[in-house]
Amino acid sequence: MLTKVIYFFIFLCGSTGLAQADNNGFDKKNHSQKVSTVNNLQILVPKNREESFQIWKLKFIQKAIEMGFSKDLTETFILPAAIEEKALERDMQQPEFNTPIWSYLDRAENPSRLKNGIEKLRENEILLNKIEDKYKVSRHVLIAIWGLESAFGEIIGNYNPVNSLSTFAFEGRRSKFGEQQLLALLSLLSDGSVQKNQLVSSWAGAMGMMQFIPTTFRDYAIDFDNDGNKDLWSNKSDALSSAAHYLSRHGWRWEEPVVIEVKTKQGFDFSVTENSQKTVNEWLDLGVTQTTGHGNLEIHKTLKAKLIVPSGHKGPKLLIFKNFDVIKKYNNSTSYALAVISLANSLNEKVTITADWPRSDKLLSLADRTSAQQKLKELGYELGEVDGVIGPNSRRAIQQWQKDVGMPEDGYLEKNILDILLKQ
Repeated sequence: MLTKVIYFFIFLCGSTGLAQADNNGFDKKNHSQKVSTVNNLQILVPKNREESFQIWKLKFIQKAIEMGFSKDLTETFILPAAIEEKALERDMQQPEFNTPIWSYLDRAENPSRLKNGIEKLRENEILLNKIEDKYKVSRHVLIAIWGLESAFGEIIGNYNPVNSLSTFAFEGRRSKFGEQQLLALLSLLSDGSVQKNQLVSSWAGAMGMMQFIPTTFRDYAIDFDNDGNKDLWSNKSDALSSAAHYLSRHGWRWEEPVVIEVKTKQGFDFSVTENSQKTVNEWLDLGVTQTTGHGNLEIHKTLKAKLIVPSGHKGPKLLIFKNFDVIKKYNNSTSYALAVISLANSLNEKVTITADWPRSDKLLSLADRTSAQQKLKELGYELGEVDGVIGPNSRRAIQQWQKDVGMPEDGYLEKNILDILLKQ
């Protein structure tokens, strides 16, 4: 009976009416109730966030049913969904975007994780041989991702992915992502790939040892041991092979480099960092030189690479190759990709970076980064949404501003540089 009443309400309002309610009827600041007119009918719109969330769930259920999902299955999982406040909080506090890169790398390569990683390499040698043979992806990279994502399966999260993804779909900056992943999760539940008792995830809805979001699970999960289940929570064989399959499908190149540390000549033009892809030979011609003992540029002259300076022109300089971009498909963060390859190299008794990080730099808070973006917009620089996340668009805007004021164009902001920007 309740369901019939609910759907009658949706029918009465219609999609247009509900959109009007969301946009015009609900004052999130004052929580005041208003009246919306729909088809000449006056309807009280939700007066608080929880009521708006309930209506959102009903609209989503209706949409899922129209897409072909079972009514019973969809209602079973969506109607009990609750707003996950911690997911919204964590979304704006991701360490790969809010922690100094050197601190992030220090944590990634902590002695305990390195020791455990070496043990996992030894314990799973036969399995890793099979995975490498099939997918041509480095075992050291797989073990590094396993360690970073779930502490080798020890920490897989304690959130309900339905709650987290419903929350993202309902509000916040990731509504499109949330809805896409929620629909993919329903698909996995519908075809039996995921069972109800397996619904445990990270705050972002990522599942299992390798932290696959639902679309990644749907498209890349592998039943490597052929037991009839794609078990990414407790089956190392399935989890590690699925990650290898994912990297392979995104273009991993066997035995090609990921990152090579380099040096630059005096007066180097840092405007070419981040966005310019050139052959190694072209970088050499521009004044990039080999850092002793780190890779071999001479044998990679025809490979294309980008030059990045993640802590500005005073910090390490790195040539990144196709495989670096493949790792970023896993997590679109330079800090994360560097952490993966640094840990992988350490597991293989190699060193990734020797240059000093500018650890004395005063890094920016979320409020600082937001202020920087707002100021750049005021000055006429294009950077997209003001969200406090310094991504590629923001770095390009910073580079342009640095060029205009006569600074090295490295796209890097710290407190002293921010002060100069805000005074303009």
